Amino acid sequence: MGLKKYSFPRQAISDSEKDLEWCKENLRAITKYVGNRTNGYDSALTSRDKDINNYNLYNGYVNAKDYEYITDQYGIPYPAQLAHYPLVSTKIDLLVNEDSDRPLDKKVKSVNKKAAIRKENFKVSLVVNELLKEVKNEFEGKFGVKPSTENDQFPIPDDIEEYMRYEYKELVEEVCQDGLDYLIDKYRVKDIFRDGLRDFLVTGKVFYKVYVKNGDPFVRRVDPRTLIWDKTVQSDYLEDAQWVAEERWLTVNETIDEFREDLTPKDIQLLEELKEINSHEGLSNFNSEYEWINYSENRGVRLRIVTAEWKSIKELKYKVSENKHNPSVPFKKIVSSTYKPRKNEKIEKVYIDDVWEATEIAGQVYVQCRRRPNQVRSVDDAGSTPLSYAGCIHNHTTGNSKSLVDLLRHTQMLYNIVHYHIELTLARAGGKAVIYDVAQLPTNIGMDMQTVMYHLKTDGVIPINSMQEGQDAVKFNQFQQVDFTLSNSVQQLINLKLMLEQTAGQISGVSPQREGAISQYEYVGNVQRSVVQSSLSTKGWFFQHNEVKKMVFERMCNLMKVCWAEGKKAGYVLGDGGYKFLNVLPDIALNDYGIFLGDSGKDDAMRKMVQEMSAQALQSGNLSMLDAIKVLKSESLSEAEVVLEKGLDSMKEMQQKMQQQQMQQQQIMQQQEMQKQQIEMQQKQAELQNKIEVAQIAAESRVDVAEIQANQKRETENLKEQNKVRLEAAKADLQEQMNENEYKRNSNQQNIKK
Repeated sequence: MGLKKYSFPRQAISDSEKDLEWCKENLRAITKYVGNRTNGYDSALTSRDKDINNYNLYNGYVNAKDYEYITDQYGIPYPAQLAHYPLVSTKIDLLVNEDSDRPLDKKVKSVNKKAAIRKENFKVSLVVNELLKEVKNEFEGKFGVKPSTENDQFPIPDDIEEYMRYEYKELVEEVCQDGLDYLIDKYRVKDIFRDGLRDFLVTGKVFYKVYVKNGDPFVRRVDPRTLIWDKTVQSDYLEDAQWVAEERWLTVNETIDEFREDLTPKDIQLLEELKEINSHEGLSNFNSEYEWINYSENRGVRLRIVTAEWKSIKELKYKVSENKHNPSVPFKKIVSSTYKPRKNEKIEKVYIDDVWEATEIAGQVYVQCRRRPNQVRSVDDAGSTPLSYAGCIHNHTTGNSKSLVDLLRHTQMLYNIVHYHIELTLARAGGKAVIYDVAQLPTNIGMDMQTVMYHLKTDGVIPINSMQEGQDAVKFNQFQQVDFTLSNSVQQLINLKLMLEQTAGQISGVSPQREGAISQYEYVGNVQRSVVQSSLSTKGWFFQHNEVKKMVFERMCNLMKVCWAEGKKAGYVLGDGGYKFLNVLPDIALNDYGIFLGDSGKDDAMRKMVQEMSAQALQSGNLSMLDAIKVLKSESLSEAEVVLEKGLDSMKEMQQKMQQQQMQQQQIMQQQEMQKQQIEMQQKQAELQNKIEVAQIAAESRVDVAEIQANQKRETENLKEQNKVRLEAAKADLQEQMNENEYKRNSNQQNIKK
């Protein structure tokens, strides 16, 4: 089997030479690669078998052949049933659920050169405006007029560098961010990522395909058991591969339905003939050495469908002509491959990446052999374009992927074996038994063994007759007891089982504390350190999957430039139950977009810390209840930080206003107190003045003081008498009013009863 058999055709050729036969040659090179075992790499078939076995182990399917050395030593089955006891799947499910609960903190940034220049210019304008702020204030103080600048409508942030790095967004970035949120909600991208992470942990591979579907950027999970890729590339990421192929098995009807628009009547007739195969012998006329057609009694005929993508090379010709205004920068224009240069013109050739695709059906029918539609190119660098597939192969630099199931496979098998032996030991255990001499059966009174065992169970008595014929009463010995319990053996197996559980936790990085198995004697600090250490052990899996998520989002954002070049309007529901309207403008196609994706594990821990801080701020009165609820509902760290910061600032401002109000109230109270003191002083002065005047009058009129006092006493007694009369009259009026009210109340009660 020579290397030529698996080689690709030339790629640096003209488009006219890239015909159907050329596409077939590329497909043959890819499909025949399946059985190639060069450079120490496993074949695609071998890798697929391993992935299938891993998923079987995860789903709890037991292959009895793997355990025959334990269960079938002497050709006689043991009294125990080999079963699967989940150990690996629980740890994988925990990691998958953890990632699903973490926020998907993403930010869209325009990354092309023009966008960078725009942002830098805006930053410079903010810096200049900040420098001119004091000058403008001084000018306003002198002349009463404040000068204006271009960016006066934008408030100057406290830290311009931090603002431009984390907070500032262009309109196209906000629109692209909204578009990405719309696609995530519409196509349930979070669920797709959840299934992808499970693939990654089970098989060590995770693949997605990003393409256009129904006019929108779309992403779907690709089963790693169906994908073939260029393993010669020493990289963990699929984007570095030169070719990728997806292999599926479909029935004839499924094949015709999916590719109907691309199949000719001749192709359909050929496929319809394959439906007539009704036995394994019938495959000989159609099948090849690579098994393109499969037959089973349950599903009938199934066809092998291989859809491949590969990076080719496209030649571009530029017409170069003289620029009279700037001779150092000549004019360049792309021309056709057949263009003939004129006088004073030159032709320059450049080569760019060009992705092609083709689909092979049953090794005989070829469809969709073409340059892949909707290729995305950078506005700054049109020379490269990625495959539609994105993914990661864990530890691919060794040639073989390594998954969490691969690491735990042997431990899982030992775990099942230990449980098998526990069941076998329990089946062998018989408790305590009595050695009974059958010669002691009292047969002379009609008792057999069954009757003796009955009395043993019911009465706790074993009847014998030592005097019956043939028995020697003197030689009779008491029955002996034998212990068949196996408690020690079971306990040893249980200890071994616990040891395997601990070993699985150490290998996987998922500790018992992380699973919630916390002893009552463990300190809180020790539990927290164990959880942190466990998170560090599993961080690599989440990091690589996050990198793939980032690639997927970038592909989706840049596909918007192709799909929504004429605009897009739609509405979608937000995570908090709100509603948002999407309005994409055509200028979205003028930029390239990159994605910042936060560390989900670290950001989630920080988000929980921010939530705890908000709870403390709520208790101390530094945060309102509404803002605390908003922090708890936040889906990302950045959102929680913004809500908490605004809430603290708002509460601080409110507290300052309350303090001002309190100070104002205190000032009013102080003023009232001073006024009260002034009034009291004035009253005392008036009383003193009155006394002086009275004394003067008494002196002048020479009125005896005793007489004056007697007159005052009489006036006082008269006043008391008058008050007494008034009081008696008021009491009479009050009694009369009470009697009248009592009468009205009784009348109302009678009316209610009626």
